[in-house]
Amino acid sequence: LDKPTSGLLLIAKTKPAKAELVRLFTERDVRKTYTAIINGRPTEFSEHTITSSQAHDLGVDVGYFGDRNAGKDIKWQLIDHALEDNDKKTKTAVTIWRPLQCVECSKAADGVLTLVELKPKSGRYHQLRRHMAWVCKRPLVGDRSYSGEIEFKHHFRDHGLYLCSNKVTLPHPYYNTTTGRMAWDAMKDSDPRKYVGGMIRLSADKRKVLVHAEIEVPARFQKLLDSPPEVEKEQTNA
Repeated sequence: LDKPTSGLLLIAKTKPAKAELVRLFTERDVRKTYTAIINGRPTEFSEHTITSSQAHDLGVDVGYFGDRNAGKDIKWQLIDHALEDNDKKTKTAVTIWRPLQCVECSKAADGVLTLVELKPKSGRYHQLRRHMAWVCKRPLVGDRSYSGEIEFKHHFRDHGLYLCSNKVTLPHPYYNTTTGRMAWDAMKDSDPRKYVGGMIRLSADKRKVLVHAEIEVPARFQKLLDSPPEVEKEQTNA
């Protein structure tokens, strides 16, 4: 995670697990979901609208592990916009996103704050922040680097970055090895070690054992949406 981004961290407990996690990230086999609040109303393009089925075909996690949206053909916005990476080379960068909630806020661009869900297929430097600011023309609340000349950006400079990594799904580093899969299959479904309260499950095709972690976004997200800052009205004497 970037320093100002909150959310989940993956930590390897053994050297083999670390090596496997590095491989999974390198091969883009870790599926991530972020939640963010946008300063304004992000631009949506009808020609860039895709369905959940199309997003799934792209290799993006759009509904697993009991997600309330699983099986629904939700509409997403596709951003396919190359970005310069840390090595100064321009590389493909793909993000899908959708708006979840809009609230009125007189201190925000367009008079609204927008809660969005973002799912990157690639993992370029500041990909989500740059895609929203440069392609959708509206930056994340609290983003000091990519707010540009957007109106009212100064109202949120001291709020911190409203970006949270709140879901991650990846193949289990051990249970997908030959030995590990034999151990998984040998465990009874009633064994609490097998599913770890829902964090470990089989993929839909039962070919992979997947780890899924999910957390609530920080309370300050909902607090900002429930009580957005407002421009103080000037009082005049009658």
